[in-house]
Amino acid sequence: MSDPQKVTNQKALRTDSGKTWLVVAAIIAGLSIVMLWAMRELPPLGAATAGLVTTVVLYLVMVAVRFGVENIRVRLALLAALTISIVIGFMVVGWTIILSS
Repeated sequence: MSDPQKVTNQKALRTDSGKTWLVVAAIIAGLSIVMLWAMRELPPLGAATAGLVTTVVLYLVMVAVRFGVENIRVRLALLAALTISIVIGFMVVGWTIILSS
Protein backbone atom coordinates (compact mmCIF):
# COMPACT_ATOMS: atom_id res chain seq x y z
CA MET A 1 0.00 0.00 0.00
CA SER A 2 1.05 3.53 -0.69
CA ASP A 3 1.39 5.84 2.29
CA PRO A 4 0.08 9.29 1.24
CA GLN A 5 2.05 10.96 4.04
CA LYS A 6 5.39 9.49 3.00
CA VAL A 7 7.92 12.23 2.16
CA THR A 8 8.72 10.78 -1.27
CA ASN A 9 5.01 10.55 -2.10
CA GLN A 10 4.52 14.32 -2.35
CA LYS A 11 2.83 15.66 -5.46
CA ALA A 12 5.74 18.05 -6.04
CA LEU A 13 8.04 15.03 -6.34
CA ARG A 14 5.72 12.91 -8.51
CA THR A 15 3.77 14.90 -11.08
CA ASP A 16 5.11 18.43 -11.49
CA SER A 17 6.75 19.42 -14.78
CA GLY A 18 9.68 21.00 -12.98
CA LYS A 19 8.68 24.58 -13.72
CA THR A 20 7.91 25.23 -10.06
CA TRP A 21 11.38 24.09 -9.03
CA LEU A 22 12.94 26.39 -11.63
CA VAL A 23 10.93 29.38 -10.39
CA VAL A 24 11.75 28.73 -6.73
CA ALA A 25 15.42 28.15 -7.55
CA ALA A 26 15.52 31.33 -9.66
CA ILE A 27 14.28 33.35 -6.69
CA ILE A 28 16.77 31.69 -4.34
CA ALA A 29 19.61 32.06 -6.86
CA GLY A 30 18.71 35.69 -7.48
CA LEU A 31 18.81 36.51 -3.78
CA SER A 32 22.07 34.59 -3.39
CA ILE A 33 23.66 36.38 -6.33
CA VAL A 34 22.72 39.81 -4.96
CA MET A 35 24.16 38.95 -1.55
CA LEU A 36 27.31 37.36 -2.99
CA TRP A 37 27.84 40.33 -5.30
CA ALA A 38 27.78 42.60 -2.25
CA MET A 39 30.36 40.37 -0.51
CA ARG A 40 32.87 40.33 -3.41
CA GLU A 41 35.44 42.56 -1.72
CA LEU A 42 35.35 40.82 1.65
CA PRO A 43 38.10 38.41 2.66
CA PRO A 44 38.88 35.74 1.70
CA LEU A 45 39.07 37.29 -1.75
CA GLY A 46 37.53 35.11 -4.40
CA ALA A 47 35.16 33.24 -2.08
CA ALA A 48 32.12 35.30 -3.07
CA THR A 49 33.08 35.11 -6.75
CA ALA A 50 33.38 31.33 -6.48
CA GLY A 51 29.94 31.29 -4.86
CA LEU A 52 28.53 33.41 -7.69
CA VAL A 53 29.93 31.09 -10.33
CA THR A 54 28.71 28.02 -8.44
CA THR A 55 25.20 29.45 -8.10
CA VAL A 56 24.96 30.28 -11.81
CA VAL A 57 26.34 26.88 -12.85
CA LEU A 58 23.95 25.01 -10.54
CA TYR A 59 20.98 26.92 -11.96
CA LEU A 60 22.10 26.23 -15.54
CA VAL A 61 22.40 22.54 -14.65
CA MET A 62 18.82 22.74 -13.34
CA VAL A 63 17.63 24.10 -16.69
CA ALA A 64 19.49 21.31 -18.50
CA VAL A 65 17.95 18.69 -16.19
CA ARG A 66 14.47 20.15 -16.64
CA PHE A 67 14.63 19.84 -20.41
CA GLY A 68 17.00 16.88 -20.73
CA VAL A 69 15.77 14.26 -18.25
CA GLU A 70 12.62 12.45 -19.34
CA ASN A 71 11.89 10.33 -16.25
CA ILE A 72 9.64 12.58 -14.13
CA ARG A 73 10.64 11.22 -10.71
CA VAL A 74 14.35 11.40 -11.49
CA ARG A 75 13.96 14.88 -12.97
CA LEU A 76 12.08 16.22 -9.95
CA ALA A 77 14.45 14.60 -7.46
CA LEU A 78 17.44 16.14 -9.26
CA LEU A 79 15.76 19.56 -9.38
CA ALA A 80 15.01 19.38 -5.65
CA ALA A 81 18.59 18.35 -4.86
CA LEU A 82 20.02 21.12 -7.05
CA THR A 83 17.76 23.72 -5.41
CA ILE A 84 19.00 22.63 -2.00
CA SER A 85 22.57 22.71 -3.35
CA ILE A 86 22.20 26.38 -4.28
CA VAL A 87 21.17 27.20 -0.70
CA ILE A 88 23.93 25.08 0.83
CA GLY A 89 26.54 26.62 -1.47
CA PHE A 90 25.46 30.11 -0.49
CA MET A 91 25.52 29.23 3.20
CA VAL A 92 29.01 27.71 2.97
CA VAL A 93 30.39 30.79 1.22
CA GLY A 94 28.55 33.14 3.57
CA TRP A 95 29.83 31.42 6.69
CA THR A 96 33.33 31.22 5.24
CA ILE A 97 33.32 34.98 4.74
CA ILE A 98 31.78 35.68 8.14
CA LEU A 99 34.20 33.43 10.02
CA SER A 100 37.26 34.76 8.23
CA SER A 101 36.47 38.40 9.06
